[in-house]
Amino acid sequence: MKVGYCLGSAESALGFINSPGGLWYHAIGLFNAFYSLNEEMVRRTQNSADANLNAAIVAWRANNKEKIDSFFGKARQIATHRGGIYTEEFQHWEIDHANDTEHPYMRSYVTVDDTDIKRMEGSDFIELCLRAMTFMREGIVEIDVDYRARGGGQHALPPDLRDEDLF
Repeated sequence: MKVGYCLGSAESALGFINSPGGLWYHAIGLFNAFYSLNEEMVRRTQNSADANLNAAIVAWRANNKEKIDSFFGKARQIATHRGGIYTEEFQHWEIDHANDTEHPYMRSYVTVDDTDIKRMEGSDFIELCLRAMTFMREGIVEIDVDYRARGGGQHALPPDLRDEDLF
């Protein structure tokens, strides 16, 4: 499932939260992943001949429009089309009182022009991405339940076999 891959990408991005280059790379990719999932629901799937699937998607999107828009708003458009995304590293100093010294550690921040993403720590940004991808995965499961309840089955999700004993 595409959304599972997108969620896995967000999880793997956690290893790059303190690297401005890695954070920038993953930010662009995760913006585009969320956009692609959303657009596929709107454009490609909605144009199918399966009326039950179309109705389930329309209903889910109508009920969740504000939530979908709340994750990134126009940040993807600004970051990918205008280049308005910046990542920076910042060195913090942790005071070690017991040893009367300080230790440096690095952090990276993300800023996207004209959005609420202002100097957001890499860990917070990736957590936002994880919430967005998880929301989309749960949304697809909700759409599938509604689709089946409407009598659809041709495009239903396959059974979840992750908990099956395969041996």
